Amino acid sequence: MEHARCVLIVLEEGEGLHYWLEQLRVFGTKTSVVRSLEKVAEARQARAELLLFPVEAGYVPLMVAKLRNDFGSLGIVVVQSGLSASARVQLLLTGADACLALDVQVSELMAWCHAVRRRNVYAAIHTTQTVEEPQDPVGQEWTLRDKGWTLVAPNGVGLELTHSERQLMDAFVRHADARFSREDLMRDKGLAASDSRAVDSLISRLRRKASRAGIALPIKSVHGWGYTFTGKLLAQPEPQDTEVMEFYAPRDEQEAAQPTPVELLRALETLDVLDPRASEALSFSYQLRVATGTGQYSGVDAQVFWTSPTGLRLSSDLILRHMPDSIHRQALCEWMLRTLMADVRRWWQDYSLRASHIGLKLPVDMLLPIYKRIPGLLRQFELQPCCVELDLFSEDELEETPELIQALQYLKDHEIQVWLTSADIENYKLNRLRGWPLTGVKLEADIIQRACREPTFKALLETACHLLSEQGFELVIKGVDNLEQRDLALNLELGHYQGRLTSELMSEDGFLLTLASSEPSFGQGPDSSRRVSGSIL
Repeated sequence: MEHARCVLIVLEEGEGLHYWLEQLRVFGTKTSVVRSLEKVAEARQARAELLLFPVEAGYVPLMVAKLRNDFGSLGIVVVQSGLSASARVQLLLTGADACLALDVQVSELMAWCHAVRRRNVYAAIHTTQTVEEPQDPVGQEWTLRDKGWTLVAPNGVGLELTHSERQLMDAFVRHADARFSREDLMRDKGLAASDSRAVDSLISRLRRKASRAGIALPIKSVHGWGYTFTGKLLAQPEPQDTEVMEFYAPRDEQEAAQPTPVELLRALETLDVLDPRASEALSFSYQLRVATGTGQYSGVDAQVFWTSPTGLRLSSDLILRHMPDSIHRQALCEWMLRTLMADVRRWWQDYSLRASHIGLKLPVDMLLPIYKRIPGLLRQFELQPCCVELDLFSEDELEETPELIQALQYLKDHEIQVWLTSADIENYKLNRLRGWPLTGVKLEADIIQRACREPTFKALLETACHLLSEQGFELVIKGVDNLEQRDLALNLELGHYQGRLTSELMSEDGFLLTLASSEPSFGQGPDSSRRVSGSIL
C-alpha cells in the first residue's frame, strides 16, 4: 500500500465508518481516523497509509474544499450514500479526486487510492521538471474558465484566482493586445494614483503563486507604463443552464415570474409563521458585495425565500410588504434575525469562519417592536455587533419621527450598523436624511440600470451620491451585472457595489465555500488564520 499512502477518504459517520475500518484491516491497510484538519497534518507526518475523515453528509462539500485548500497534494476520495450526478459534479469541482458510493467494493476503492497516489507522484515529478526547465510561454494558449475564476495554462494546470487576480486577468482580456497601463487597472479597481504599488504587488503575488504551481506566467512589465500578457489569452464561454453550474450560479430568484395578486394572496393564506413547521419552507440565499477602493469582498446581503405548498417561491421582501397581520410580520422578522445569528455562530464553531457585515432586510415599521432586543440576541449567540447589519426598507415615504430616530440612535450606540435601502434619489428626499444616525444608504438595482440608459438620470445619480457622501453616509449600489455598470459604479462616490458581475445569489454551502477560499480581508476576524479544530460531527 505504499502508493496509497496519505490518500484521505471522506465518508459519513455511522455504521459505514466501522465497516470500512474492518474491511481495510482485512486488506492489510493501516488506517487512521481523523476529525480535524490538525489531525490530518499530524497523521501525514506519522506516515499513515490511509486516512478516514468522517463528515456529516451536509458538510462534505465544504470540508472537501478546505482540505484541498490546506493540503493541495492530498488525494481525496469521497465515499457517500445517495450521490446524484449533481452532487458528484459539486464534489469534484470543490476538490475531490473521486466520488464513490458506499456500496463500492474494497478492491475498487484500493484501485482508486493507487490511481490517486500515482497521479500525485507524476504531478510532483512534472512540477519539478517544469520549474527546472520552463518552456517559452510566448504564443501559447491560456484559458480563463469558470467565469474567470480559473486560469488554465497550456499544459492543462489550473490556477485558482482570487477576486483581485480575476480582475487583473479580465483587464488583459478586455484591453487591446493584452496590454494595459497601471493607471487603467488602478481605475478599474478604484485605486488612487498613490496606490500604484498595489498593482505591482498584485502581479508579483500572482507570479509567485503560479511559480509554486509549476507555471511560468507570461506577464511582462513594460518599463514606466504597465504590463502585457505575452501568451494567447482566451475567455471560455460558460454554460448557463446546466447541472454543473447549479451549485455555483443558482437561478436568480429575483428574475422569476412575479405572482399575480390573487396567487400572492392565496399563497400568504397558507403561511403561518407561528407554526414551527413553516421554517422548513424558509431558506437563506446570499450575495456578496465588493469594496470599490480595494476590489475585495466587503460583506454580504442575506435574503430569505419562502416556498409555498404550491411551489411558488417568494422573497421575504414581497411577503412582508403584503402580509397584513402585524403579529405574523413581526414573527417572521424575529425568525430571520434569530436564524441568521444562529447560522453565523454555527459557521464559527464548526469551521472557524467568522462572517461579518451580513445585511438583513427588514421593513422600517417592524424596527420599533424589536430593536431593543437585538443587542441581547447578539450576546445570546456570542456575536460581535459587526456580524449583522439591518437594511431598512419602506413602501411609503419615510417620515422622521422621534420614535424612529430614538431606535436608530439606540442601535448606533450599541455599534449595530443600520442602512436604508432606497430606490429614490430625488435631492429633496435625500436631504431629509441629514443627521439621521444611519451607517449609509443602499441604492436598489434599477437605479444603476437606468443610469446606464439615460444620461440625464446618470447626472442625477452622480449628484445624489455626492450629496449623500457629503452627509457622511456610506454608499452601496446594487445591480452591477456587467462591465458597463461596474465602470459607472467605480466613477461614483461609492464605497461598495454588488451584482451578478461578482456574485450570483448563493446557497449557504456556496457562500461558505466562497468564504473559506476568499481573500483574508473578507468576513474574517483577527483569528482568521485559525484552522478548523475539534469534532465537526
